[in-house]
Amino acid sequence: MISRKKKIIFVTATRADFGKLKSLISILKKSKDFEVCLVVTGMHVIPKFGNTYKEVIRTFGPNIIKFTNQALGDRLEIILTKTTNIFSKIVKKIKPDLIVLHGDRVEALSAALVGSLNHILTAHIEGGEVSGTIDDTIRHAISKLCHVHFVGSKKAKKRVAKMGEIKKNIFQIGSPDIDVIANKNLPKIFNVKKRYNFKFKDYAILLWHPVTSKIDTLKEDTKKILKFIKKLNQNFLIIYPNNDPGSNLIIDCYKKIKNKKFKILKNMRFEYFLSVLENAKFIIGNSSSAIYEAPMLSTPAINIGDRQNKRIKSRIIKNVEIDELKESDIFNFLKKYKSSNKKYYGQGDSDKKFYKILKKKSFWEVPKQKFFSDIH
Repeated sequence: MISRKKKIIFVTATRADFGKLKSLISILKKSKDFEVCLVVTGMHVIPKFGNTYKEVIRTFGPNIIKFTNQALGDRLEIILTKTTNIFSKIVKKIKPDLIVLHGDRVEALSAALVGSLNHILTAHIEGGEVSGTIDDTIRHAISKLCHVHFVGSKKAKKRVAKMGEIKKNIFQIGSPDIDVIANKNLPKIFNVKKRYNFKFKDYAILLWHPVTSKIDTLKEDTKKILKFIKKLNQNFLIIYPNNDPGSNLIIDCYKKIKNKKFKILKNMRFEYFLSVLENAKFIIGNSSSAIYEAPMLSTPAINIGDRQNKRIKSRIIKNVEIDELKESDIFNFLKKYKSSNKKYYGQGDSDKKFYKILKKKSFWEVPKQKFFSDIH
């Protein structure tokens, strides 16, 4: 058991990482052993993307620390610098016992830098994943800066260990967003349609993000995808991309859409998105939702390009290059689709595993001075 109440900072910068962190935050907030502080920045506080910090407040109340870390068009290294500077001041004031961050965003890298350089215990959620883009470089750098790792799969655990991280500090808890699905308490689709004002009986989802190493072709690629989904003659929910460099090119293309079969949304609350995904005919694009959540909800997924090309390979996910998109291939995949019972990213109990680990005295005794482990 831990000896005193611990102060824990969770850092969230996108609607995606908040969905991943939500169940972990919830379970700690219910405990008298932990004092939880939410630091909210990044995409959450950009009006263009719907001010999703409001979802954080709706979920956990108004006591958050919110700050703007970028102007539209800022390069990633500028965002990194701004975030590090502000987060450093926050940490100095709060004096946390633990910093928890997720994934592969520059905000998480900033938080990991601050934690590491100030000898504050820092935990990384879902390190060890691979996608095949610059995200991998950032994600692995974060892992090397963090002291403790909560990974989503066996393969991820092996990868983190191969980086020289100490095995006893790597915990396989699964992907926390699966907890929300496992709860089986998603909003009714009728209520979701009413909230987001769409009446489609049947629909598919387009979720398309920038690949920062392919900005030069992004505008043309976006036009190709929009032209292709128009050919499918389906109703589509088109959700805004994340705020990576190039997102404005995608959004500009979306603003020119005048097709009544397309409904464009800036953002969705995570549980509402899961309900929409569960009831969709399929999801297409390059979002990790096609890899993580769609299979759990038995929704066919079509992954385009190489943003997720190093993720799991499975017959229930169709991988295709943008210039190889064919209507017949898509319809054939959908016709033959059969869901799978395989659970690649856990059983939906990540929050309980996370809580159990943090309750142990040994967790809080993890050395702040890291060293490379050659024994694996």
